[in-house]
Amino acid sequence: MDVDRSIVDELVQFSTPSVLNGLKRLGVHPSRLESLDRQAIRCTSPALGRRAGFAATRKVVTSTQGPATSPSAPNRRADEHILTVPEPRILVAENVGDWMGPMCIWGEVTANLYVAMGCTGGVTNGPVRDIEEMEQVGFQTFAGGPGVGGGFVDVLEVGGPVEVGGVTIASGDLIHADRHGVVKVPLELASVLPDAIRAVEATERRVIDVCRSADFSLDAFTAAWTGDPR
Repeated sequence: MDVDRSIVDELVQFSTPSVLNGLKRLGVHPSRLESLDRQAIRCTSPALGRRAGFAATRKVVTSTQGPATSPSAPNRRADEHILTVPEPRILVAENVGDWMGPMCIWGEVTANLYVAMGCTGGVTNGPVRDIEEMEQVGFQTFAGGPGVGGGFVDVLEVGGPVEVGGVTIASGDLIHADRHGVVKVPLELASVLPDAIRAVEATERRVIDVCRSADFSLDAFTAAWTGDPR
């Protein structure tokens, strides 16, 4: 299902918790919300802000011994796949090797490459490095954490479904992320999601106004939540 770029640009104006609130308003049960495990995947550069875009997926394996295959051909194929995904793009890489190991999935050089290819950020279950340098180029990363590197990254598969942080992501899936975490947005709900988010925020603003009012009462608080005009 195609999602217009204008919808993605609109969604990036909201926080990721607000996106989840909007999805719940649209009837998505909390058990079906697909947010990545916050213990496994976390934002490395909160100051870079929110990201929304379409996933370009790959599976990689890391090793301290050396690549399983020649790195040039599969890496070129992986990078070419990025360009088949609509902008804005978010690179999503599953490390099927030792994801807790010392080998970083990307850093300064590859971040510059991905930004040049229309990626605003990346999601991976492995470590990353050169945090400050990636911030300077604007590449927002959600990863297993920072690391110093020191190994090889071999691309095994490009464009297929990957599992990162307990969520299965396919190329073309819509991703929304900020300092709170990462969520996969159902494509079929994307076009109506901004209005749903605004409706939730209107209710929240009404409740907050009551809480800050000199005439605060629990009755007024309950009425604000329920929409009861009393």
